[in-house]
Amino acid sequence: MPASRLLTATSVLAGAVIMAANPGCSSSSAGTSFGDAAVRGDASVPGTDGSARDGATPRDGTTAMDAGKDGPTTLGTPDTGKPKQEASTTTEAGFNDARPVVEATACLADAGPIGPGPVAHTCIIFPAGADDNNECDGHHDPPAPFPANGSTGNGFDDNCNGLVDEGCSCDSVGTTKPCYLLPASQTVNGAPVGWCAQNSKGTVACSQQGESSPTWNGQCRGAQPPFSEDVCAPGDFNCDGKEENPAGKNCSCNQSVIQCPTDPMTTVPYPPASALPLKVDAAAWFVNPADVASATGWKWTLTGGDCDNILPHPTFGLYASSSGTGAPLGTQSNSLGLSGKEHGMSVSAPAVASSIYPAFSLSGDYLLSAAWTLNGTPYTCSVKVQVRAPGVRAEGCWDTEAQGDDLDLHMAKVNSFPQCATSHSWSDLAPGCATANEDCYYADCYSDGLGAGNDVDWGYAASPASSCTGWGSQSVGANACNNPRLDRDSNGLSGTCDPTVANPNGSSFTGPYCGPENINVDHPANNDRFAVGLRFFAQNATPPAPVHTHVNIYCDGARVFSAGYDPTTGNTFPRLLTPGQDSQGDMWKVALVTTQVTGAGLTCTVDPTQSTKPDSTRDGTTAYCVDDAALDGDVSQELLTSGGYEPANANALCYH
Repeated sequence: MPASRLLTATSVLAGAVIMAANPGCSSSSAGTSFGDAAVRGDASVPGTDGSARDGATPRDGTTAMDAGKDGPTTLGTPDTGKPKQEASTTTEAGFNDARPVVEATACLADAGPIGPGPVAHTCIIFPAGADDNNECDGHHDPPAPFPANGSTGNGFDDNCNGLVDEGCSCDSVGTTKPCYLLPASQTVNGAPVGWCAQNSKGTVACSQQGESSPTWNGQCRGAQPPFSEDVCAPGDFNCDGKEENPAGKNCSCNQSVIQCPTDPMTTVPYPPASALPLKVDAAAWFVNPADVASATGWKWTLTGGDCDNILPHPTFGLYASSSGTGAPLGTQSNSLGLSGKEHGMSVSAPAVASSIYPAFSLSGDYLLSAAWTLNGTPYTCSVKVQVRAPGVRAEGCWDTEAQGDDLDLHMAKVNSFPQCATSHSWSDLAPGCATANEDCYYADCYSDGLGAGNDVDWGYAASPASSCTGWGSQSVGANACNNPRLDRDSNGLSGTCDPTVANPNGSSFTGPYCGPENINVDHPANNDRFAVGLRFFAQNATPPAPVHTHVNIYCDGARVFSAGYDPTTGNTFPRLLTPGQDSQGDMWKVALVTTQVTGAGLTCTVDPTQSTKPDSTRDGTTAYCVDDAALDGDVSQELLTSGGYEPANANALCYH
């Protein structure tokens, strides 16, 4: 296989939040019973007309809420013939883990506190001692008129445990949907308000273990829960429909100390390494610029995405200046996020101060936080970072690169090809079709095409040279940027993956660094169709070890597919067991992607490939398809039909 392979980088930034680093924020937990479960809500439950209720009557007219309590209140269930049960008093994940205290001395005006907003944070808590990890078991539906979970879930964290629609059914493993880290009751017309509208939104993926039915894995990637209290600064951080209404305070005569932005920010993908354009400057968050000089103890932390949790080291970096040409700053942490299993990087003063330059190699959703102390008070601002690449992007990573594994990502165009070829297999250059190769992979799809006449040509215009020369990219020259292209190809053979090297911006990802593989189609046409696969090329491990793989697919930067090995959820399938170079061995037939291009932009339909007769050691379930030529015949290596026609559906890519 070629010794030199390509890589490109992407990046985009989204909304910031304000909070002081005072962990363990408390919330009122008065509970009202609905069936078998308790509803845990705010201390006073606001009415739908914006007026604060006195706590005597919940919105659906059932038993009373105890309005004045700071701790949980246990109430019996209505008389339904079932034995009375107690509400759970376990710690909920329904609020952010830091209290947003950004105001100066609280100002109590003659007008008194302004009261809660019209939207209450109401959590459905299953009885103590019972399973609280299934939002579709009939016990976690929010009270009417809010969206019920049903059987497939409503996209909200109704039991406030940090997971969305866990246990709820879904159709196709790997597909994603929008999700929010707050209960459905905390919405207006089905949509979150205030800070939560952008920052509590993410995507959750469909997954499956064994022969059980597929369910949403609960991980709302890129989302944060609301805060338990608002602050005296512009913004509705507890997402109750009112700004600046902390309990027991009036902000009308208060002067804010910190004001962080709440709306998303964006940046171009593939930033130039010598001049990173994405600067996150906390100095802009200080109302009084002179206060910046008094702030001390700066610390920045960046939490990663799916492949960052699988590879030996994160694929992103933090810099104190716009020069991203050297090794990133900081140390790695593997216990971040709500799951306590997310990987990331942290860097502290004196290496950094009030500004930071993050640099990214992969698409996905990230969380960047800054912490500091001002006049004895600790503060933290968390920033949602959405890293985006245009068009269709596929990423593949696996867990055993350090053992010497070499896997290859493939993306093939399976429509609108001339019928001039006698073979249409994965990895084949179509005979008689010159450069019309269906399959983009390591042998034919670099930015420079490995020489004249060897580029994959799908009729698209070339991309700007900057798309192939950014941070983390294996640049091959400023004048070549093929479309499609393999941005990076990770070759773990011959000890080339050194897990002790943590610099994703080294001279070659196939050199010392253990990285993922990426394929981009920057500007697909309407109704184009692409097949995605991941092949087990070779392995040096002794004894041989199964390879656990993961694939993400993005459509104009949005995560539309995420499947495979995930250490945060415990999924270990599919497993690739047998290497076989370019024509034999195990190949995960991942999915079929269809593009829709309109005046509004690009959208994609992703159909996962399934097996009708799964191999329990490779597929684990019908949700995956891992073909092997020795087990399934040489025909399993076919990409198109023998006549060169495109597959009728995603399952037509599978041969067992």
